[in-house]
This record gives sequence, structure tokens and C-alpha cells, in this order.
Amino acid sequence: MNELVEIKDLKRSFAGKRALNGMTFSLGTGKIVGLLGENGAGKTTLFRVMTGLLTRDSGSVRIEGIEVGPKTNERISYVPDHFVFGGFRRISNAVTYMKMCFPDFDEKKAEMLLAKLHFTQDQKIASLSKGQKAQVQLVLLMSRKAKLYLLDEPLAAVDPATREFIIKTILSTFGEDNTVLISTHVVMDIELILDEVVMIKDGRVHLQGETDELREKYGKTINEIFKDEFRYVEGGTENE
Repeated sequence: MNELVEIKDLKRSFAGKRALNGMTFSLGTGKIVGLLGENGAGKTTLFRVMTGLLTRDSGSVRIEGIEVGPKTNERISYVPDHFVFGGFRRISNAVTYMKMCFPDFDEKKAEMLLAKLHFTQDQKIASLSKGQKAQVQLVLLMSRKAKLYLLDEPLAAVDPATREFIIKTILSTFGEDNTVLISTHVVMDIELILDEVVMIKDGRVHLQGETDELREKYGKTINEIFKDEFRYVEGGTENE
């Protein structure tokens, strides 16, 4: 039986510099997985290759045994690290777009979550704050019934209330037949919801494992392991 995600010896370069340098790992279903790495480690590049937004130099990426392409995009909902609905005038226009483009979009779920956050359909997108835009984008893209959710730095530059909402939304969407892969370099905020972590460094997998097993093996939290492995100090900079 195939894994949900199978990545083998994946390579991608920019101007002669390797962003992905032999990336290899696999993921099953029914998990919330942290893709952990410092800025520039290749997290966003990996997501863009997995969604077909970037080509690969070599290697393979399979979702449910299928090479990346239109069929795999039907299975993936990608929440990028930038706001993608800025071209729409109102929230209702973005909802209509999701209905038209994605047959698996659950409009009722989206409407329920938007109302819970006190958004109205006629609200102008240009009037939203950065945190509000992050909330709207997450609601719309997590309201798809996807097999794989890719969340690129969803907790970056948002306030604590928005972080709490994002975490609750992830938990409410997660199930036994799908997987959520969250990229971040801020581990503390999401450690408690992670079932597994994939730590990447220099475009390769540096460490992978179930969170409980890693905590037992190292006698530390995932955040502490991450800091040790990447020589991190508070604020996200490396020690000399």
C-alpha cells in the first residue's frame, strides 16, 4: 500500500544553488506533521514542487502513488505564506471562486467558520488587517475536503488570538483519512498538536520521527531538540 506522500532524492536549484538537495521522506495518513527548518532550508520550495508550481531538477514526488500533476492537485490544498485572494473585491467573491475551482470545497463549513470569526460575506478584502486576511485565507483553503493540506508558515506574523484560531481550525479539519503538513521555524506554538516531525537542513532531511518517540529518545521537547540540532537561540538566529 502506497504512502500518502513519497518523495525520493528530490533536487531543485536556483541560480546554481541547491534549495533541495536529495530530499527523501514519506508520510502516511491520519497525521499532523511539522516540517521544521530555519529560514532558507527549502520548506517553501518543497511545497511549491509538491503542488506543481515549480518544476524539479530530478527525483520524484508522488501523492497517493501518482506523480505530481493535475490529478495530485485535486488531492492537495495549499495554504501559502502570502495572501492569494487580494485580487477579489469582497469575501463573497473569493468564496464564489473557491466553489467554481474546487468541487471538494465545503461552502457551509467556510460560511460557518467565517461567521464564527465575525466576518460578513460583503466585507471588502482591502479593508482587512494582515491577521484577518490570514484567517480568511485559512478558512477558505482548509474548507476543502483534501487528502493533504500544506500550510506554509501559517503562524508567522499573526497575533496570539489568530494563532489559537489557526490551531483549532487545523485540529477540526484533521482526520484519519488526511494529513496536515505544517512548515514552520517557530516550533513552540504547534509542538503539542504534532504527531510527527520532519526536520530539514541544507535541502535534505536532517531528522524525522514520531514526536513521542523523539521526546523519549532525547529526553527533551521537540522545540529543544530543534534548537539543539539547528543551534538556535531565541529570536530565530543561529549561534556562532
